[in-house]
Amino acid sequence: MDSPKSSISSETTTRRFELLCIMMLTFGQLCIMTGYDSQSFILESVIHSIHEKEPERISPYAGYYGQAVCYLAYVTACLFSPSFLYATSAKTTLLISSICFTSFPLGFLFTNSYYYYFSSALNGIGFAFYYTGNGGYITSHSTRQTIESNVSLSWSLGCCCMIVGSIIMAIITSVTQEAAPEILDVLNATMGASVSGHGIERRFGDSEIYLLFSVFAAISSLAIFTFMLLPSQDVSNCIEPSEKLVSFKNGMKLMADTLTSSKMFKLAPTFLLTGIHTSFWLSIFPTTLTFNMHNSKLIYLPAIYGFGIGVGETIMGLIISTLSKRIKDFGLKPTMLIGCVLTTIFCFVAFLSTPFNATVTPSHEDPLLFQPNRVTVFLVAMIGGMSDCCLCSVRSVICALAMPKRRAQAFSVSKIYQSLGSCVIFFISPFLNLYHYVFGIPILCLLAGIFFFRQAGQTQVMERKLTQ
Repeated sequence: MDSPKSSISSETTTRRFELLCIMMLTFGQLCIMTGYDSQSFILESVIHSIHEKEPERISPYAGYYGQAVCYLAYVTACLFSPSFLYATSAKTTLLISSICFTSFPLGFLFTNSYYYYFSSALNGIGFAFYYTGNGGYITSHSTRQTIESNVSLSWSLGCCCMIVGSIIMAIITSVTQEAAPEILDVLNATMGASVSGHGIERRFGDSEIYLLFSVFAAISSLAIFTFMLLPSQDVSNCIEPSEKLVSFKNGMKLMADTLTSSKMFKLAPTFLLTGIHTSFWLSIFPTTLTFNMHNSKLIYLPAIYGFGIGVGETIMGLIISTLSKRIKDFGLKPTMLIGCVLTTIFCFVAFLSTPFNATVTPSHEDPLLFQPNRVTVFLVAMIGGMSDCCLCSVRSVICALAMPKRRAQAFSVSKIYQSLGSCVIFFISPFLNLYHYVFGIPILCLLAGIFFFRQAGQTQVMERKLTQ
Protein backbone atom coordinates (compact mmCIF):
# COMPACT_ATOMS: atom_id res chain seq x y z
CA MET A 1 0.00 0.00 0.00
CA ASP A 2 1.36 3.41 -0.96
CA SER A 3 2.06 5.80 1.89
CA PRO A 4 0.58 9.34 1.84
CA LYS A 5 4.08 10.72 1.40
CA SER A 6 4.77 8.65 -1.74
CA SER A 7 1.33 9.61 -3.12
CA ILE A 8 2.09 13.32 -2.69
CA SER A 9 5.49 12.84 -4.29
CA SER A 10 3.87 11.11 -7.27
CA GLU A 11 1.34 13.92 -7.71
CA THR A 12 4.11 16.52 -7.54
CA THR A 13 6.13 14.68 -10.18
CA THR A 14 3.07 14.39 -12.44
CA ARG A 15 2.33 18.11 -12.08
CA ARG A 16 5.92 19.01 -12.93
CA PHE A 17 5.73 16.81 -16.02
CA GLU A 18 2.45 18.51 -17.02
CA LEU A 19 3.99 21.96 -16.66
CA LEU A 20 7.02 20.92 -18.70
CA CYS A 21 4.78 19.69 -21.53
CA ILE A 22 2.53 22.79 -21.44
CA MET A 23 5.50 25.17 -21.33
CA MET A 24 7.14 23.48 -24.32
CA LEU A 25 3.83 23.59 -26.22
CA THR A 26 3.40 27.27 -25.35
CA PHE A 27 6.96 28.11 -26.40
CA GLY A 28 6.31 26.48 -29.76
CA GLN A 29 3.13 28.53 -30.14
CA LEU A 30 5.02 31.68 -29.21
CA CYS A 31 7.59 30.97 -31.94
CA ILE A 32 5.17 30.34 -34.81
CA MET A 33 2.69 33.08 -33.85
CA THR A 34 5.38 35.72 -33.29
CA GLY A 35 6.19 35.57 -36.98
CA TYR A 36 2.66 35.12 -38.29
CA ASP A 37 0.89 37.84 -36.30
CA SER A 38 3.68 40.39 -36.70
CA GLN A 39 4.01 39.93 -40.45
CA SER A 40 0.22 40.17 -40.85
CA PHE A 41 0.33 43.74 -39.54
CA ILE A 42 2.63 44.84 -42.35
CA LEU A 43 2.09 42.24 -45.09
CA GLU A 44 0.04 44.34 -47.54
CA SER A 45 2.32 47.35 -46.98
CA VAL A 46 5.44 45.24 -47.61
CA ILE A 47 3.93 43.74 -50.77
CA HIS A 48 2.98 47.23 -51.96
CA SER A 49 6.55 48.43 -51.38
CA ILE A 50 7.92 45.50 -53.41
CA HIS A 51 5.42 46.19 -56.20
CA GLU A 52 6.38 49.87 -56.33
CA LYS A 53 9.99 48.90 -57.08
CA GLU A 54 9.27 45.89 -59.34
CA PRO A 55 5.66 45.95 -60.62
CA GLU A 56 6.07 42.75 -62.62
CA ARG A 57 7.19 40.70 -59.61
CA ILE A 58 3.96 40.66 -57.60
CA SER A 59 0.46 42.19 -57.52
CA PRO A 60 -0.04 45.29 -55.33
CA TYR A 61 -2.97 43.50 -53.61
CA ALA A 62 -1.14 40.20 -53.11
CA GLY A 63 -0.99 40.88 -49.38
CA TYR A 64 -4.76 40.58 -49.15
CA TYR A 65 -5.08 37.86 -51.80
CA GLY A 66 -2.37 35.77 -50.14
CA GLN A 67 -4.20 35.87 -46.83
CA ALA A 68 -7.40 34.93 -48.65
CA VAL A 69 -5.61 31.86 -50.04
CA CYS A 70 -4.32 31.11 -46.53
CA TYR A 71 -7.81 31.11 -45.05
CA LEU A 72 -9.24 29.13 -47.97
CA ALA A 73 -6.66 26.42 -47.28
CA TYR A 74 -7.51 26.75 -43.60
CA VAL A 75 -11.20 26.07 -44.35
CA THR A 76 -10.32 22.98 -46.37
CA ALA A 77 -7.82 21.60 -43.84
CA CYS A 78 -10.27 22.05 -40.94
CA LEU A 79 -12.52 19.47 -42.59
CA PHE A 80 -10.01 16.65 -42.11
CA SER A 81 -7.58 17.87 -39.41
CA PRO A 82 -9.45 16.15 -36.52
CA SER A 83 -9.45 12.87 -38.47
CA PHE A 84 -5.73 13.34 -39.21
CA LEU A 85 -5.15 13.77 -35.47
CA TYR A 86 -6.98 10.48 -34.83
CA ALA A 87 -4.87 8.69 -37.46
CA THR A 88 -1.50 10.06 -36.24
CA SER A 89 -0.82 11.97 -33.01
CA ALA A 90 -0.89 15.47 -31.57
CA LYS A 91 2.90 15.67 -31.71
CA THR A 92 2.99 14.77 -35.42
CA THR A 93 0.21 17.25 -36.19
CA LEU A 94 2.05 20.05 -34.35
CA LEU A 95 5.34 19.24 -36.08
CA ILE A 96 3.76 19.45 -39.55
CA SER A 97 2.09 22.74 -38.62
CA SER A 98 5.41 24.30 -37.56
CA ILE A 99 7.02 23.34 -40.89
CA CYS A 100 4.12 24.95 -42.76
CA PHE A 101 4.44 28.17 -40.75
CA THR A 102 8.19 28.38 -41.31
CA SER A 103 7.81 28.07 -45.09
CA PHE A 104 5.99 31.39 -45.43
CA PRO A 105 8.54 34.03 -44.26
CA LEU A 106 11.30 32.25 -46.19
CA GLY A 107 9.60 33.32 -49.41
CA PHE A 108 10.39 36.99 -48.78
CA LEU A 109 14.09 36.29 -49.15
CA PHE A 110 13.41 35.69 -52.87
CA THR A 111 9.93 37.13 -53.48
CA ASN A 112 8.11 35.16 -56.14
CA SER A 113 4.35 35.13 -56.80
CA TYR A 114 4.09 31.37 -57.27
CA TYR A 115 5.95 30.49 -54.09
CA TYR A 116 4.15 33.26 -52.21
CA TYR A 117 0.68 31.84 -52.89
CA PHE A 118 1.90 28.26 -52.38
CA SER A 119 3.37 29.11 -48.98
CA SER A 120 0.20 31.03 -48.10
CA ALA A 121 -1.78 27.83 -48.68
CA LEU A 122 0.72 25.89 -46.53
CA ASN A 123 0.26 28.52 -43.85
CA GLY A 124 -3.49 27.86 -43.83
CA ILE A 125 -2.93 24.12 -43.49
CA GLY A 126 -0.49 24.83 -40.68
CA PHE A 127 -3.15 26.85 -38.89
CA ALA A 128 -5.70 24.04 -38.97
CA PHE A 129 -3.16 21.42 -37.90
CA TYR A 130 -1.77 23.58 -35.11
CA TYR A 131 -5.08 24.32 -33.41
CA THR A 132 -6.19 20.69 -33.71
CA GLY A 133 -2.88 19.40 -32.38
CA ASN A 134 -2.81 22.00 -29.62
CA GLY A 135 -6.19 20.91 -28.27
CA GLY A 136 -5.28 17.24 -28.51
CA TYR A 137 -1.95 17.70 -26.73
CA ILE A 138 -3.36 19.80 -23.87
CA THR A 139 -6.18 17.34 -23.13
CA SER A 140 -3.77 14.37 -23.08
CA HIS A 141 -1.41 16.23 -20.74
CA SER A 142 -3.96 17.68 -18.32
CA THR A 143 -6.28 16.24 -15.69
CA ARG A 144 -9.74 17.55 -14.85
CA GLN A 145 -8.21 19.44 -11.92
CA THR A 146 -5.47 21.13 -13.98
CA ILE A 147 -7.05 21.69 -17.40
CA GLU A 148 -8.29 25.22 -16.63
CA SER A 149 -4.97 26.42 -15.20
CA ASN A 150 -3.04 24.80 -18.07
CA VAL A 151 -5.23 26.42 -20.71
CA SER A 152 -5.01 29.82 -18.96
CA LEU A 153 -1.23 29.52 -18.69
CA SER A 154 -0.89 28.58 -22.35
CA TRP A 155 -3.21 31.39 -23.48
CA SER A 156 -1.56 34.11 -21.35
CA LEU A 157 1.98 33.27 -22.45
CA GLY A 158 0.89 32.67 -26.05
CA CYS A 159 -0.55 36.19 -26.23
CA CYS A 160 2.94 37.55 -25.59
CA CYS A 161 3.84 36.66 -29.20
CA MET A 162 2.58 40.04 -30.43
CA ILE A 163 4.56 41.87 -27.76
CA VAL A 164 7.71 39.96 -28.76
CA GLY A 165 6.99 40.61 -32.44
CA SER A 166 6.48 44.32 -31.90
CA ILE A 167 9.82 44.59 -30.10
CA ILE A 168 11.55 42.77 -32.98
CA MET A 169 9.93 45.12 -35.52
CA ALA A 170 10.94 48.19 -33.51
CA ILE A 171 14.58 47.04 -33.25
CA ILE A 172 14.88 46.17 -36.96
CA THR A 173 13.17 49.41 -37.96
CA SER A 174 15.59 51.43 -35.83
CA VAL A 175 18.56 49.62 -37.41
CA THR A 176 17.42 49.92 -41.03
CA GLN A 177 15.60 53.25 -40.99
CA GLU A 178 18.16 55.62 -39.51
CA ALA A 179 18.20 57.58 -42.72
CA ALA A 180 14.44 57.35 -43.26
CA PRO A 181 13.52 60.89 -42.11
CA GLU A 182 16.04 62.44 -44.51
CA ILE A 183 14.94 60.21 -47.38
CA LEU A 184 11.29 60.98 -46.73
CA ASP A 185 12.02 64.71 -46.68
CA VAL A 186 13.60 64.46 -50.14
CA LEU A 187 10.75 62.35 -51.51
CA ASN A 188 8.13 64.61 -49.99
CA ALA A 189 9.81 67.66 -51.49
CA THR A 190 9.85 66.13 -54.96
CA MET A 191 6.39 64.57 -54.78
CA GLY A 192 4.63 67.11 -52.62
CA ALA A 193 2.66 68.60 -55.46
CA SER A 194 1.10 65.28 -56.40
CA VAL A 195 0.00 64.50 -52.87
CA SER A 196 -1.09 67.97 -51.77
CA GLY A 197 1.89 68.41 -49.52
CA HIS A 198 0.92 65.59 -47.16
CA GLY A 199 3.90 63.31 -47.89
CA ILE A 200 4.18 59.74 -49.15
CA GLU A 201 3.23 56.53 -47.42
CA ARG A 202 5.60 54.60 -45.17
CA ARG A 203 7.69 52.30 -47.38
CA PHE A 204 9.78 49.23 -46.56
CA GLY A 205 13.29 48.94 -47.99
CA ASP A 206 14.95 45.72 -49.14
CA SER A 207 17.22 45.46 -46.11
CA GLU A 208 14.31 45.95 -43.71
CA ILE A 209 12.22 43.29 -45.49
CA TYR A 210 15.08 40.78 -45.54
CA LEU A 211 15.91 41.31 -41.88
CA LEU A 212 12.29 41.18 -40.69
CA PHE A 213 11.37 37.98 -42.49
CA SER A 214 14.73 36.31 -41.82
CA VAL A 215 14.17 36.80 -38.10
CA PHE A 216 10.56 35.63 -38.35
CA ALA A 217 11.69 32.49 -40.23
CA ALA A 218 14.42 31.80 -37.68
CA ILE A 219 11.99 32.14 -34.77
CA SER A 220 9.40 29.93 -36.50
CA SER A 221 12.03 27.26 -37.10
CA LEU A 222 12.59 27.04 -33.33
CA ALA A 223 9.06 25.64 -33.09
CA ILE A 224 10.07 22.71 -35.33
CA PHE A 225 12.77 21.62 -32.89
CA THR A 226 10.54 22.32 -29.88
CA PHE A 227 7.71 20.13 -31.19
CA MET A 228 10.18 17.40 -32.14
CA LEU A 229 11.28 17.27 -28.50
CA LEU A 230 7.75 17.26 -27.03
CA PRO A 231 7.20 14.32 -24.63
CA SER A 232 4.72 11.86 -26.14
CA GLN A 233 3.74 10.08 -22.92
CA ASP A 234 0.32 11.03 -21.54
CA VAL A 235 -0.12 12.06 -17.92
CA SER A 236 -2.07 9.72 -15.66
CA ASN A 237 -5.81 10.44 -15.40
CA CYS A 238 -5.68 12.75 -18.38
CA ILE A 239 -8.94 14.10 -19.81
CA GLU A 240 -8.53 12.45 -23.20
CA PRO A 241 -5.76 9.93 -24.03
CA SER A 242 -3.68 10.42 -27.14
CA GLU A 243 -4.57 6.92 -28.38
CA LYS A 244 -7.77 7.51 -30.34
CA LEU A 245 -10.40 4.82 -30.79
CA VAL A 246 -11.97 6.53 -33.80
CA SER A 247 -10.87 5.64 -37.33
CA PHE A 248 -10.19 8.28 -39.99
CA LYS A 249 -13.44 7.34 -41.78
CA ASN A 250 -15.56 7.57 -38.61
CA GLY A 251 -13.85 10.81 -37.72
CA MET A 252 -14.91 12.31 -41.05
CA LYS A 253 -18.48 11.13 -40.41
CA LEU A 254 -18.48 12.83 -37.01
CA MET A 255 -17.19 15.98 -38.69
CA ALA A 256 -20.01 15.91 -41.27
CA ASP A 257 -22.64 15.44 -38.55
CA THR A 258 -21.23 18.35 -36.56
CA LEU A 259 -21.04 20.58 -39.62
CA THR A 260 -24.77 20.12 -40.27
CA SER A 261 -25.79 20.49 -36.61
CA SER A 262 -28.47 23.11 -35.86
CA LYS A 263 -26.35 24.33 -32.93
CA MET A 264 -23.49 25.16 -35.25
CA PHE A 265 -25.83 27.01 -37.61
CA LYS A 266 -27.04 29.18 -34.73
CA LEU A 267 -23.47 29.96 -33.73
CA ALA A 268 -22.32 30.61 -37.31
CA PRO A 269 -22.77 34.43 -37.04
CA THR A 270 -20.50 34.45 -33.97
CA PHE A 271 -17.81 32.46 -35.78
CA LEU A 272 -18.10 34.64 -38.89
CA LEU A 273 -17.82 37.76 -36.72
CA THR A 274 -14.61 36.43 -35.18
CA GLY A 275 -13.10 35.82 -38.62
CA ILE A 276 -14.13 39.13 -40.18
CA HIS A 277 -13.09 41.15 -37.13
CA THR A 278 -9.74 39.31 -37.03
CA SER A 279 -9.13 40.24 -40.67
CA PHE A 280 -9.85 43.88 -39.85
CA TRP A 281 -7.72 44.32 -36.74
CA LEU A 282 -4.92 41.97 -37.82
CA SER A 283 -4.27 43.19 -41.35
CA ILE A 284 -6.63 45.76 -42.83
CA PHE A 285 -6.57 48.42 -40.12
CA PRO A 286 -2.77 48.27 -39.53
CA THR A 287 -2.37 48.64 -43.31
CA THR A 288 -4.24 51.96 -43.11
CA LEU A 289 -1.66 53.21 -40.60
CA THR A 290 1.05 52.69 -43.22
CA PHE A 291 -1.00 53.89 -46.20
CA ASN A 292 -1.97 57.12 -44.43
CA MET A 293 0.52 59.61 -45.89
CA HIS A 294 0.22 61.80 -42.80
CA ASN A 295 1.96 58.99 -40.88
CA SER A 296 4.94 58.74 -43.25
CA LYS A 297 7.45 59.74 -40.55
CA LEU A 298 5.84 57.65 -37.78
CA ILE A 299 7.86 54.58 -38.74
CA TYR A 300 7.26 52.77 -35.43
CA LEU A 301 3.46 52.68 -35.67
CA PRO A 302 3.30 48.97 -36.73
CA ALA A 303 5.44 48.00 -33.73
CA ILE A 304 3.37 50.16 -31.37
CA TYR A 305 0.17 48.71 -32.76
CA GLY A 306 1.40 45.12 -32.30
CA PHE A 307 2.50 45.88 -28.75
CA GLY A 308 -0.91 47.34 -27.91
CA ILE A 309 -2.72 44.31 -29.35
CA GLY A 310 -0.59 41.97 -27.22
CA VAL A 311 -1.15 44.01 -24.06
CA GLY A 312 -4.92 44.12 -24.69
CA GLU A 313 -5.13 40.37 -25.28
CA THR A 314 -3.16 39.62 -22.12
CA ILE A 315 -5.11 42.01 -19.89
CA MET A 316 -8.51 40.78 -21.06
CA GLY A 317 -7.38 37.17 -20.75
CA LEU A 318 -6.50 37.76 -17.09
CA ILE A 319 -9.80 39.59 -16.49
CA ILE A 320 -11.88 36.77 -17.99
CA SER A 321 -9.90 34.12 -16.11
CA THR A 322 -10.33 35.96 -12.78
CA LEU A 323 -14.03 36.79 -13.13
CA SER A 324 -14.91 33.32 -14.45
CA LYS A 325 -13.84 31.90 -11.08
CA ARG A 326 -16.13 34.31 -9.21
CA ILE A 327 -19.13 34.69 -11.53
CA LYS A 328 -20.90 31.61 -12.87
CA ASP A 329 -20.99 31.44 -16.68
CA PHE A 330 -19.11 34.74 -17.03
CA GLY A 331 -17.35 33.23 -20.04
CA LEU A 332 -20.63 33.06 -21.98
CA LYS A 333 -23.14 35.94 -22.24
CA PRO A 334 -21.20 38.62 -20.24
CA THR A 335 -17.98 38.02 -22.19
CA MET A 336 -19.88 38.04 -25.50
CA LEU A 337 -21.54 41.34 -24.60
CA ILE A 338 -18.22 42.92 -23.62
CA GLY A 339 -16.61 41.62 -26.82
CA CYS A 340 -19.34 43.08 -29.05
CA VAL A 341 -19.19 46.47 -27.28
CA LEU A 342 -15.39 46.65 -27.55
CA THR A 343 -15.53 45.60 -31.21
CA THR A 344 -18.00 48.40 -31.94
CA ILE A 345 -15.80 50.93 -30.12
CA PHE A 346 -12.78 49.76 -32.11
CA CYS A 347 -14.68 50.29 -35.38
CA PHE A 348 -15.93 53.72 -34.23
CA VAL A 349 -12.43 54.98 -33.38
CA ALA A 350 -11.13 53.63 -36.71
CA PHE A 351 -13.96 55.48 -38.45
CA LEU A 352 -12.96 58.79 -36.82
CA SER A 353 -9.19 58.50 -37.34
CA THR A 354 -8.70 56.80 -40.73
CA PRO A 355 -8.97 58.09 -44.32
CA PHE A 356 -11.83 56.21 -45.99
CA ASN A 357 -9.69 54.85 -48.87
CA ALA A 358 -6.52 53.99 -46.90
CA THR A 359 -7.53 50.32 -46.71
CA VAL A 360 -6.47 49.69 -50.32
CA THR A 361 -4.23 52.52 -51.47
CA PRO A 362 -1.88 55.20 -50.11
CA SER A 363 -4.05 58.16 -49.17
CA HIS A 364 -3.51 61.83 -48.39
CA GLU A 365 -7.18 62.35 -47.45
CA ASP A 366 -7.94 63.75 -44.00
CA PRO A 367 -9.67 61.52 -41.41
CA LEU A 368 -13.12 62.49 -40.20
CA LEU A 369 -12.01 63.84 -36.81
CA PHE A 370 -8.33 63.35 -35.88
CA GLN A 371 -5.03 61.99 -37.13
CA PRO A 372 -3.65 58.89 -35.40
CA ASN A 373 -0.53 59.26 -33.28
CA ARG A 374 1.52 56.92 -31.13
CA VAL A 375 -0.77 57.20 -28.10
CA THR A 376 -4.08 56.79 -29.94
CA VAL A 377 -2.71 53.87 -31.98
CA PHE A 378 -1.62 52.11 -28.80
CA LEU A 379 -5.01 52.68 -27.14
CA VAL A 380 -7.06 51.55 -30.13
CA ALA A 381 -4.80 48.49 -30.46
CA MET A 382 -5.48 47.60 -26.82
CA ILE A 383 -9.22 47.80 -27.51
CA GLY A 384 -8.78 45.58 -30.56
CA GLY A 385 -6.80 43.01 -28.58
CA MET A 386 -9.33 42.97 -25.75
CA SER A 387 -12.26 42.54 -28.14
CA ASP A 388 -10.51 39.68 -29.95
CA CYS A 389 -9.76 37.94 -26.66
CA CYS A 390 -13.46 38.09 -25.71
CA LEU A 391 -14.69 36.71 -29.03
CA CYS A 392 -12.11 33.91 -29.11
CA SER A 393 -12.87 32.98 -25.49
CA VAL A 394 -16.63 32.69 -25.97
CA ARG A 395 -16.08 30.63 -29.12
CA SER A 396 -13.96 28.10 -27.23
CA VAL A 397 -16.35 27.94 -24.27
CA ILE A 398 -19.56 27.54 -26.27
CA CYS A 399 -18.01 24.84 -28.49
CA ALA A 400 -16.94 22.86 -25.43
CA LEU A 401 -20.31 23.18 -23.67
CA ALA A 402 -22.77 22.97 -26.57
CA MET A 403 -21.30 19.73 -27.97
CA PRO A 404 -19.39 17.99 -25.15
CA LYS A 405 -19.10 14.68 -27.04
CA ARG A 406 -17.75 16.28 -30.21
CA ARG A 407 -15.50 19.06 -28.90
CA ALA A 408 -12.74 18.61 -31.48
CA GLN A 409 -15.24 18.59 -34.34
CA ALA A 410 -17.19 21.58 -32.95
CA PHE A 411 -14.00 23.60 -32.61
CA SER A 412 -12.96 22.72 -36.17
CA VAL A 413 -16.39 23.75 -37.49
CA SER A 414 -16.05 27.08 -35.67
CA LYS A 415 -12.68 27.61 -37.35
CA ILE A 416 -14.22 26.72 -40.73
CA TYR A 417 -16.77 29.51 -40.38
CA GLN A 418 -14.15 31.88 -38.96
CA SER A 419 -11.64 31.26 -41.73
CA LEU A 420 -14.41 31.37 -44.35
CA GLY A 421 -15.33 34.87 -43.16
CA SER A 422 -11.69 35.97 -43.31
CA CYS A 423 -11.21 34.36 -46.73
CA VAL A 424 -14.17 36.20 -48.29
CA ILE A 425 -13.15 39.54 -46.76
CA PHE A 426 -9.57 39.28 -48.04
CA PHE A 427 -10.70 38.30 -51.54
CA ILE A 428 -13.04 41.31 -51.84
CA SER A 429 -10.98 43.75 -49.74
CA PRO A 430 -9.48 45.55 -52.80
CA PHE A 431 -13.04 46.64 -53.62
CA LEU A 432 -13.99 47.77 -50.11
CA ASN A 433 -13.30 51.02 -48.28
CA LEU A 434 -13.22 51.82 -44.58
CA TYR A 435 -16.97 52.41 -44.31
CA HIS A 436 -17.83 48.85 -45.29
CA TYR A 437 -15.89 47.55 -42.29
CA VAL A 438 -16.78 50.09 -39.60
CA PHE A 439 -20.51 49.83 -40.30
CA GLY A 440 -20.74 46.18 -41.36
CA ILE A 441 -18.89 44.68 -38.39
CA PRO A 442 -21.09 46.35 -35.67
CA ILE A 443 -24.22 45.17 -37.52
CA LEU A 444 -22.79 41.64 -37.53
CA CYS A 445 -22.07 42.05 -33.78
CA LEU A 446 -25.77 42.66 -33.16
CA LEU A 447 -26.82 39.65 -35.25
CA ALA A 448 -24.19 37.37 -33.68
CA GLY A 449 -25.14 38.52 -30.17
CA ILE A 450 -28.82 37.64 -30.67
CA PHE A 451 -28.11 34.10 -31.92
CA PHE A 452 -25.33 33.52 -29.38
CA PHE A 453 -27.50 34.52 -26.42
CA ARG A 454 -30.22 32.14 -27.63
CA GLN A 455 -27.85 29.19 -27.99
CA ALA A 456 -26.05 29.98 -24.72
CA GLY A 457 -29.40 29.99 -22.90
CA GLN A 458 -30.33 26.61 -24.38
CA THR A 459 -26.92 25.21 -23.42
CA GLN A 460 -27.32 26.38 -19.81
CA VAL A 461 -30.75 24.72 -19.63
CA MET A 462 -29.24 21.48 -20.99
CA GLU A 463 -26.49 21.57 -18.36
CA ARG A 464 -28.99 22.08 -15.54
CA LYS A 465 -31.02 19.05 -16.70
CA LEU A 466 -27.89 16.89 -16.80
CA THR A 467 -26.88 17.86 -13.25
CA GLN A 468 -30.32 17.39 -11.68
